[in-house]
Order: sequence, then C-alpha cells, then structure tokens
Amino acid sequence: MKNKIFLIIMAAFIFGISACQSPEDLAPSASHNGINSLKAFLLDDDSENNNFVGEIDYANRTITIVCPYNYPKESDNLFPTDKLVKMRMEAGLDNNVYVTPSLLYMDLTKENYITVTLQNKEQVQYKVVCEIRKNNECAITQYNIPSLEFHGIINEENKSISLISTDPVGTSLAEVKVSHGATISPDPTTETLNYDEPFNVTVTAQNGKDKATYAVRVVEPNKLPQGMRKGSGKLIWSKALGDMGINGTDNNTVAIASSSNYLFVNTRNSDLKYFNRNTGEYVGTINLPFKSGLANFCIANDANNNLLITNLRNTGGGAQAVQTIYRITGTGEPQKYIETSHIYPTGRKLSVCGSLDGDAIILSSVEISSKILYWEVKNGVLQSQEPKLFTADPTIIGWNYLGDAVTFGTDLSQGIFCVGYGSQPRAFGFFNPDGSKNALYNLANVTVEGAPLNDSGHILQQLDIAEFNGARYIAVADQFWNYNTYGLLYDVTVPGNLAGDPKDPNLFIYQTNPIWNNSNANNVADINLRVSTDGMKMTLYLLGTNGGVAAYEFDCIDVEHLVK
Repeated sequence: MKNKIFLIIMAAFIFGISACQSPEDLAPSASHNGINSLKAFLLDDDSENNNFVGEIDYANRTITIVCPYNYPKESDNLFPTDKLVKMRMEAGLDNNVYVTPSLLYMDLTKENYITVTLQNKEQVQYKVVCEIRKNNECAITQYNIPSLEFHGIINEENKSISLISTDPVGTSLAEVKVSHGATISPDPTTETLNYDEPFNVTVTAQNGKDKATYAVRVVEPNKLPQGMRKGSGKLIWSKALGDMGINGTDNNTVAIASSSNYLFVNTRNSDLKYFNRNTGEYVGTINLPFKSGLANFCIANDANNNLLITNLRNTGGGAQAVQTIYRITGTGEPQKYIETSHIYPTGRKLSVCGSLDGDAIILSSVEISSKILYWEVKNGVLQSQEPKLFTADPTIIGWNYLGDAVTFGTDLSQGIFCVGYGSQPRAFGFFNPDGSKNALYNLANVTVEGAPLNDSGHILQQLDIAEFNGARYIAVADQFWNYNTYGLLYDVTVPGNLAGDPKDPNLFIYQTNPIWNNSNANNVADINLRVSTDGMKMTLYLLGTNGGVAAYEFDCIDVEHLVK
C-alpha cells in the first residue's frame, strides 16, 4: 500500500509541474469520466478487509465511500467510526487527469469536495461522503439435519435446498448458516419443522431490505454413473487439537484412522481417543495397556472396522529388533496381531488396503530407503508373521523418514503407489510389482502455497486410497515446512493418468485449506479416506501435528435426477 501512496503523490507532483504545458503538449488517452475509482483505507490496519470502495454517481457528481456495518465483515464488531476522521485515499484516474486538493487523507465524518481536471482542462466537482451500510447478502450457505448423513444440497440459482433421505424425516431441528447478519424465517434452528412436506424459508439480509426465499424438500438420491459429483467437496468440520482435548504442542499426535462411525486420533504414550466422524465431537477412549512414546506410534484402518497400531522399530545398523502391531476391532480391546523381529527401521507410517476380515495387504515403510515391508491377509487369515519386502526403483523415489505406500488392490499384483520425501529422489508415482516405474506425477508443475511440490518445503509423506462409486481416489498429505498441512486428492481410476497433465482437473480433484501447526517439529501429517456405508459419500480427514483435524465431504449424487 505504501507503494501505491508514493505513486499517487508522485503523480500529483508530476501533474502539478505539467500544469504549465498546453493541452497540445500532452499525449491524451481516450477520455472517459476522468475518475474511475476512489477507495478509502483505515490507517495502521494491514487486514485484507481494509479496502472500502466508493460508488461513483457521475450524473449527480457524488462519490459514496461504503463502509460495512461490521468490521471485519464477518465479525460482530461495529465499524470503528472514530477512525473516519483520517482515512487514507486512493484514486484511479484516466491518463493526464488530476485531482485537487491532493488526495492523501480525508475526513469522512463530513462532506468533502474534490475537483477532477480532465484532459481538455474541463473541471468537474464531486462531493465525497461516507455511508455505513449493513450487509445486503441474503443467502443460505449451509443446511443440515443432524439425523441425516448428508448436508443439504443448495441450488442458489433456483433457490432450492434438497435434503437427501430414503426414509421419512418427520419433524426436526436443523443446523443452518446464512449470510452474515441475516435472519431466517421460520428459523429451522429453533423451530421444529415437518420435513415430510415441502416448505419455504425466507432469508432477510442485515439491511432489512433484501430477501430471498428458498424451497426446502426431502428427496431420494440417485448415484452418478461413476465417481464423485464435481464441486461437491466441502469442509464439514475443523477443530484444533486443543479443542479436542489433545495436547497441541508436544509433537506426539501423529496419526489418524477411521471406521464406519468414528475417527480415531492417535497420540503417542496416550490412550486412543475417538470422535464422531461426522461432527468431530468426542465419543470415548480406548485403553492402550502397551502405550509408550514409541509403542503406539502409528495407526491405520482397513476398509471395515479394524484398526492396527504399530510401534516405532527404529533400531539401526542392521541389528535385529521387534516390530509389534496390535489389532482393535470396533472399539474393543487391543489384541497383539503381529510380532516379528527383523533388521528394518520402520513404524513411522502404516497403511492397510482391503479388509482384515477378508483380503488385505498391510504396508510399513522402511526409513532412509525405497523399501516397503508388507504382510498379506487372505480370507481373514494373516499369511505370515514375517514381512515380505518391496523395493521401488531407488533412482526414481526414496525417502528419509517419511514415506508411504498403498496398493491398487489387496496385493501387489495390480501395482503400488509410493510417495517419499528427503535427500533421496522425492516423488509421487505408481510402480509395477517388480518396483519399476509405471507412472510418475510431475511435482514440479504444481504449485501449493507459492512453491512447486518438489520444493524442499513440501514434505509429501502419507497416502490413503479408496474406491468410491466405481472410481478410485488417492489422498496425499503434504506438510509445508513446519506450519501448514494440506491434503491433495487425485482420481487414479486409471493409474497411468498420473503421468499426464498434473493440473488436469479430472486427475487433481481437490486441494484442502491449510491446517496451521504450532511449530510441527518433525513435519508430520496424516490423511485418511472413508466411504459411507451406503456408498453415497466419501470423507477426507486431514491431521496436522500440533495443529488440528479437518474433515471434507464429497458425494456422488446425481443432482440433475433427484427423486422427489
């Protein structure tokens, strides 16, 4: 902003010097109205909201600087009218046009007059006033009935809200969000309404004038032929670790897992907390008798309701040491599932593809390598306590401590996705069962937070994969330095597409908002995908260590063919 002020002052100075010249000496541009914009700014305020645009009435030669009733706009704080006495000003002018008196500051508690001198030396006087104006927005931004799994689908164009249910809903309270300062009538958050009959609600803007009426109805869903509905991704809840009853500064909350009903948040050396996965509300805690700083290090889930928790087996130098993995079914007591001695430092990352009650593969990345340990489960039976070893081409991918892998199926036969970060070749790609490269994602051509994904600040480290409505999706956790965590979602129904245009919206489906971390010392993050039991929606969960957890929902509803 200082640069803009400097340019304005310099422009006024130059125009003042040029006033002695005749119009013929100037190189006039096409003349319009002379002044095209006028903005005001509060002093000593770096907020992105600090930008108040003037409405120019050329016919009546009046400029009205509009300031919001609340400031910042989405807060309940009133605009600081005492600061109107000295507002910084900025004008947008045609070429060879200038304003007097010089625009730098203005007292907007009173009427002000400026003179605009046009290219042809004609002078036009404008009155400048300020108006504190209440918000005129009158939209419904969220409509949800807690007893239903789906959030309402809002069609802003035809002002309708479709609530998805195959059964009668009856009467219920709802969770509704409207534009800032607006009211809704009848108010579904305080008045029990009958959802088995269509009805209307009216939203009145904060200004009391603008209104919008929405038709609310319950409909039965139809699925799209394949995959998710474009544009369906939305944040459904987000919580800081401290608000979840978890220490948000000790670097110990490093992994999450999910089941049909719950989200599990694993904190090293603590019992296992679990939450309602649709709301983030605390539900209970599972006692972990074996817990310690290294014993319950990482957690993963299968496609059903089974959890696995591994220790960090970090003995180096090729020495034998024990890796122990516990299994929890539902929210029951942990049972020792795998206990094996081997030479590989592992346990920072763990993944399960498939169902431990049927066929599955368990994968655990090996530190400072391109290797993955894996165990196979067939017909619900663990085939061996001893792991097998997969090695990706080390000239293509490798990692220091943070790498992960998931398979396309429930074994290696259909290929394996790997991601890795470190001094080894950092990469995200799909590999053949023999470890050779199949398709490599172009990290250099995708930018997140101003830096390409192959930049040293991006630590791609965790994967999860899910089949949703006949398509396969893979989620990637990206830790940006030690302060922001991102989730990236890709459609890998055809794994070879990873080698295509990295920005193709049919490949790169979604990028989450960042989760801020309070100095994430180990740069750890986790990501999880869970498909609902009815197959109609998929939720992405993102954990930023020393930050929080966020949940994003996607659906496969064919909104063009809803059944009334």
